Amino acid sequence: MSIVRGRLGRTMVWAILVASLRLGQAGAQVPEVPGTAQPETAADPAGSPPAVLIAPTEDNPEATAAESAGPIPVHSGVSDASVRSKLERLLPRYPGVRRIEVEVEDGVVTLTGHVADAEVRDRLRDFVRRVEGVNLVLNRTRTDAQVLTAQDFALKKLGEWWDLVSRRWLLTVLALGIVAATVLLARLFGQYGEVLLTPVTSNPLLRSVLKSVLAAGMVGAGILTALNVIGMTEAVLSFLGLAGVVALAVGFAFRDIVENFIASIMLGVRRPFRVGDVVEVAGFAGVVKSLNTRATVLVTIEGAQVRIPNAIVFKSTIVNRTASSSVRSAFDVIVPWEASVAAVSEAIAERLRTHEAIDESPPPRVLVEAIEPEGVRLRASFWRPSQGIDDAKLLSDAKLAARVALQALGTRPAAGELTIRIVDAPAVRRRSETATRHSEESEDQARAADARAALAAASQRPSVQQDDVGHALDVAGKAVSEEGRNLIEDDAADKEP
Repeated sequence: MSIVRGRLGRTMVWAILVASLRLGQAGAQVPEVPGTAQPETAADPAGSPPAVLIAPTEDNPEATAAESAGPIPVHSGVSDASVRSKLERLLPRYPGVRRIEVEVEDGVVTLTGHVADAEVRDRLRDFVRRVEGVNLVLNRTRTDAQVLTAQDFALKKLGEWWDLVSRRWLLTVLALGIVAATVLLARLFGQYGEVLLTPVTSNPLLRSVLKSVLAAGMVGAGILTALNVIGMTEAVLSFLGLAGVVALAVGFAFRDIVENFIASIMLGVRRPFRVGDVVEVAGFAGVVKSLNTRATVLVTIEGAQVRIPNAIVFKSTIVNRTASSSVRSAFDVIVPWEASVAAVSEAIAERLRTHEAIDESPPPRVLVEAIEPEGVRLRASFWRPSQGIDDAKLLSDAKLAARVALQALGTRPAAGELTIRIVDAPAVRRRSETATRHSEESEDQARAADARAALAAASQRPSVQQDDVGHALDVAGKAVSEEGRNLIEDDAADKEP
C-alpha cells in the first residue's frame, strides 16, 4: 500500500511539472497587444527605451503611440478605472497641459486634448507610459500650432519673447548695446578698412571685398552675441539656419551676379590688364576704362563703350597689346629689280634708327621678305614703346623716312600695270611709267619737302595725347555709367606716361 502511495505521489509531481511547463508555453504564446514589443525585447539588458510609433488619425496626423517600458502582464491586478482616475488627477497639473481627456481600455490609454507644444506632448506620453497597469499610450493631443490660428500663435510667440525680455531687461540693454557697438565698429571699419588692410594686400579689389565681408561679419557676430546674451539660443540657431537657406536661395536666384562677382575677384587677383591697356576680349577691342564687381568697361577707338560681364572676360582669351614695355611694328617696301637691295636696306634702317620714338635696342632691321615680278619686297621692322606713343603716327613717320631714303638713293618705285576699263569693252592693261607723270622740277620739290617732314618727324616724339585712343578715353571718361567703384583705378597711377 505504501508502495502504491509513493508511486502515486511521484506521478502527481510529474503531472504538476508538465502542466506548469505547458502553462508557461501558453503564456509565452499569448498574442501581444498591437503596437507593443515582446517581453523579451522590453527586458533588454541594455535598457534602451522602446521605440515611439507614429499613429496618425484623420483629425490629428501628428498623433503618436508608445509602448510600456517594462513587461506586459497577462493578468494585471490594476484596473482600468483606477488607472484612469489616477491620470485624470495628475495630468491636468502637468506643466504645459491646457486641456486633457483620458480613456483607458485593457491597459491602452488614449490621450486627447490640448498641450503647449510638441515637447510637452512627448514628455506627457513618456510620463503616462511609466504608470503601473499601462500597456500602450495613444497620444492624440494637439499643440498650440495645431489649435490656435496664425494670428493667435504669432501673438503667443511675441508674448513669450516679451516676457523673456521683460524679465531680463538688464541683459536686453546689454544686448542692444552690443548690437549698437558692432554696427558702429562696422561703419568705422567701412571708412578706414582699406587703409588698415593695405599692409595685408596691395590689390584694391581684394581690399574692397575684404572690407565688405569683415564689416558684415562684425554686424552678424554682434547680433548672434546679443541673442545669446538674453538666452535666445533657439533663436540663434534659427537665425543661422535661416541665413544658410537665404544664402542658398540667393545663390540660385542671382547665379549670374554671383558668378560675375567671383570673376571680378579673380580678375583683380590675376590682373591680366590695367586701366589704359589696349586689349582684345570676346571679339571686342578697346582701352580698359574700368572694372567693377559686375562688368569690365572698354572704350573703342571710335569712342563707344563696351560693357562685358566679368564672367565672360574671365573665360575668354585676352590679348593685351600694351602689357609689355615695347612692341614690334613693321611695314613693306617694294624696290625695282635694278636697285641695290643692300643699299636700300641700309638706307631705310639708318633713317629709322635716327627717329626719336623708335627703340635703339634692338635696332631697326630691313630684310628681304619676298621676290616678286614687280621687284623685291623688303620688310622693315622696329620696336617702339607700347605706352605713351601714337603708334599710327609713328608708323606713318617710319614710312615717310623710308621714302626719303629711297629718294636720296635715286631709286624709283617699280613700274606697275595700269588697268583701263571702257564701258562695254574689254579691259586694257598697259605699263605705267612713273617718270612720265612728274617733271624733274616737281620731283625735286617733293623730295625736298619729304626730307624736311621726315627730319621734323624724327626729332619729335609722337604724344599719346594726340592720338585717337587718348581722345576716346578723355571723352568717354565723362560719360561712363556709374555701376560702382572702379576696382582697378589705382593701377593707373602705377603706369608710366
